[in-house]
Amino acid sequence: MRDGVVVFEGNKIVHVGKSYEGDTDDAIDARGQMVIPGFVDLHAHITQSPLSMGMKEDMPRHVAIPGSGTLSPNKWVPESWMPEVMARSSLYELLKSGVTTLVELGAPDWLGYKESVELLGESGMRAYISAGYRSANWVDGKLTHDNEMGYSQMENALGYVKDHEGSYCERIRFILYPRTADLASPELFRESVRVGDDLRLPIGTHVSQSIREVKIINEMYGMDPVTYLQSLGVLRPGTILGHTVFITSHSLIGRTEYAPELDLISRSGATVAHCPWVFARVGRALESFSKYRDRGVNIGLGTDIFPQDMLNEMRWGAVLSKVVDIDSVAGTAADLFNSATVNGANALGRWDLGRIEVGAKADLVFIDLGTIRMSPVRDPIRNLVYGATCQDVDRVIIDGRTVVEECMVLGMDERKIAEDLQRIGDHFIDAIPGRNKKGKTAEDISPLSFNMM
Repeated sequence: MRDGVVVFEGNKIVHVGKSYEGDTDDAIDARGQMVIPGFVDLHAHITQSPLSMGMKEDMPRHVAIPGSGTLSPNKWVPESWMPEVMARSSLYELLKSGVTTLVELGAPDWLGYKESVELLGESGMRAYISAGYRSANWVDGKLTHDNEMGYSQMENALGYVKDHEGSYCERIRFILYPRTADLASPELFRESVRVGDDLRLPIGTHVSQSIREVKIINEMYGMDPVTYLQSLGVLRPGTILGHTVFITSHSLIGRTEYAPELDLISRSGATVAHCPWVFARVGRALESFSKYRDRGVNIGLGTDIFPQDMLNEMRWGAVLSKVVDIDSVAGTAADLFNSATVNGANALGRWDLGRIEVGAKADLVFIDLGTIRMSPVRDPIRNLVYGATCQDVDRVIIDGRTVVEECMVLGMDERKIAEDLQRIGDHFIDAIPGRNKKGKTAEDISPLSFNMM
């Protein structure tokens, strides 16, 4: 709508149209800007970003960075503030890129539940959170299950649901998080479905995210990971499947051409959380965004680790779809914009998010159309997907409250966060020799782009 007017009262939109004759307490002059629904990020790990920045890029996929996956950061970083700084940096990026609703997986493992709720709540973000739980460990190269461990971790998570669900004016909610298809037992998945149905909680997990996982599930259960979850009743409305890249039609799997898993997902009402960038940087891609969408799969977007930038994910999602399909009309700007807004909202069963309409939440993003990246304007959605950066996000409103204004995240000091991140990075790099048997340094594992003089 050109030259439109949006009116909100409290945290709800009460009018959308060409004009408004009623009284208002205040007005935001958004001339020269585009107002869009806030983005819904379906898959992020804010306390694990940007831990391996400057190392993970350009590295072989099979090389591990010692300590980068640990959930006990204080073993190698003495400062207890480390995970909080990482979370704050992620939230800064998310808010600055227009994310207003976040599905955060695992932050309570690093920060604790109370601390995670407070950090997310005070940032102004709308969020679904959970610690992860699993029933399996790798012991001497073998996967061993311990259901009691999984049930205990799940019960611990549920205890905090009772205490914090609906905090911060209903902005903070919970999601069940059995970590991955291969690390949660069939019994633990079934229990997650039962509890999710009873408490009306969504479920998030990782599935078909690696070739190794596909092999493990096939060896253990004689089927692909998606079909395995379907057999347990996990595929249903309210279930968010992280990544789901390596289906049977993927060129690196090559078992089928048709990929029956996509029909299972589509019919079930489950959602795929597509995170294009984290796979693109290691030479992998979904095959393909348009194929999933055309088969009726609800496909939303996530940012995963770093950068936590939804504009970046939309762009990579569109471009990779065109490259994979060898088709310039695959993965259109409209498709990716829908994934970042209404599709993500639908995944959470939230018909009041991802839209600008009467009754929806006042979660709005203002894009400056007067920048070089956004001009000239003919189709502003294409400009947004293919050209915009976080610097074009002028204002973000969540639940009727402004959290970004004049391109600045209110209440956060970007320079201070960056300084703290540098200290964390220095600790991380210095500790690497002590975390691998051969005493390799960061430069041994991931050589610098050019020799330092």
